[in-house]
Amino acid sequence: MQEALPSTWGEVTLTDSATILDINATFHPGYWIKIAKESYLEADGNKYAMTGTEGITPDTEFWMPESGKASFRLFFDPLPADTRTLSFIEGDAPGAFRLIDIDLSGEPMAEYPQQLPAELIKEPTDGSVPDPALSIGTTTLRYHMLPYRDDVASNLIMYVNTMYGAQDEYPLLFDNKGNATVTFDQYGNAEAFVIDSSTGSIYSSTTLYPGEDIDIYIDARISGSTAMQNREERPSRWLHRALHNGHYADFDRMKEKYPNKWKTQLYNGQFGDYRMTAREYMDMVKDLHRSNGDSIRKADLPQMARELYLLALDNDLSSAIPRYMYFLGLNYRDAIGDWMAPMPLDSIKARLTDDDFREAATWFDLSNPKLLMESNMLAATDWNAYGVKGDLSKSMQLFVDKADKARHLTLTAEDLDTLRQLSNPFFAEACDSIYRRGLAKVNGYSGKIERTPTPDVADDEIFDAIVARHKGKVVLVDLWNTWCGPCRMAIKENEPLKSGELSDPDIEWVYIADESSDPVKYVEMIQNIKGVHYKLTEPQIENIRKRFEVDGIPYYILVDRDGKATGHPDFRDHTRMVEEVKKAVDDN
Repeated sequence: MQEALPSTWGEVTLTDSATILDINATFHPGYWIKIAKESYLEADGNKYAMTGTEGITPDTEFWMPESGKASFRLFFDPLPADTRTLSFIEGDAPGAFRLIDIDLSGEPMAEYPQQLPAELIKEPTDGSVPDPALSIGTTTLRYHMLPYRDDVASNLIMYVNTMYGAQDEYPLLFDNKGNATVTFDQYGNAEAFVIDSSTGSIYSSTTLYPGEDIDIYIDARISGSTAMQNREERPSRWLHRALHNGHYADFDRMKEKYPNKWKTQLYNGQFGDYRMTAREYMDMVKDLHRSNGDSIRKADLPQMARELYLLALDNDLSSAIPRYMYFLGLNYRDAIGDWMAPMPLDSIKARLTDDDFREAATWFDLSNPKLLMESNMLAATDWNAYGVKGDLSKSMQLFVDKADKARHLTLTAEDLDTLRQLSNPFFAEACDSIYRRGLAKVNGYSGKIERTPTPDVADDEIFDAIVARHKGKVVLVDLWNTWCGPCRMAIKENEPLKSGELSDPDIEWVYIADESSDPVKYVEMIQNIKGVHYKLTEPQIENIRKRFEVDGIPYYILVDRDGKATGHPDFRDHTRMVEEVKKAVDDN
């Protein structure tokens, strides 16, 4: 199967009879790639059709060899000999793979995009890692794409990773001049990423200070630059993803210019050995901290980069102590070659004690608030309970827990009292604000959306009670949640069907989410999803999962006119969905 687009590049040859692309593709061994027969080149506003291939068959799965590299040729109608740039486009379908503005001049790529303000064309200023902002504010980000391309802008989405472990998603709605503005409430530091939803390319990475109003510049050439990183003969110039004028501008540029080569690989299954004793595991972590720390201190790095990567080391390896069972479990799964195996508690020998935690607490400076500039790993455990001074670790652990309750509108007065006992009032104020603003938004939306009451029946009768309301019709039930990216993408793709191929009064669309969905996002999203909406409790949704053997979401259940319900994970293929729903409508 294909899980992402391959990194692709090669050579372009212009002749009187054809334009030839020699492609060098790099992708996961054992996965497939495919070239659409509708592929074409675009140059100076004209299209040039693909006329043939060599080494690959259009519209046919091409399986990558063990090397993960393959070469083939694509032939197109001839371009003019003086063509300076061209684009490769796999047809005009939404989300089609594109390599935009391939430069044929042979000239070096400019480091910065044209029209970038002169004050941003500079080296980052060195110094100490800045302090985190434990404050609340309304942040405004003004994005500018240089140069503006509608075919790139239409795929861009902004994600914000919060200090308390949540990730929020915001669409970027660019105008025809390449400008987009996003405003949101911010609690403590956050990181904003702009990602191309069709290719996964990261266009922008920004550390945010609460309440700032900043300009962020997106280099539209980044997607092509990323695709060319695998050219061994002529490595592409790395284009900047941290072009902004915000509070943390120098910090972001420093991170980008000096990548962390000492990042601990905790999640690849190679960290530790599941057969280790507790002492062996503790010694491994201690030795890694010492040796990697020595390497960072000796490296030719600016002060800020050196300090940041020492903070990252403390964060990673301090997290490795409270989460040791998880990381050793990953090693077990890697060792047996089955990453879906249950966590093997009986196979892991190590059992860390409170004394081990107290010992580890002496290896790291876990009272340093600048650790929050690198991650929120401090929330992994309450290190203050093991002798670390202050209450920063305890505060972060409580903040992650109570902020999640605030987002789901379940925060209590007792929760706030607990937070108010911390030394910094920010944590209580932030959770209180998240709760109050969320509640106000939900109440504000309540009068604008039509909510269908959930049937008052036993948990194991909830599904039948819901579909019974639509007796005699074909019902398509969509199990989803706001945090599920594939669910949101599928809903977006399905929405046009309701006024298109599946426009029929005998079809009812029923959407079922559960309490894990963010209440604010839920009421915001369902306004734009035509259908009947239900939000169920965990016992209710668990009965539906068991009954239909739900293997993940999105998951679809088709109910025919006679009330017979059938689970359809195959409806993730929307072509299949349309065929089966039409068939159910026609079967009287």
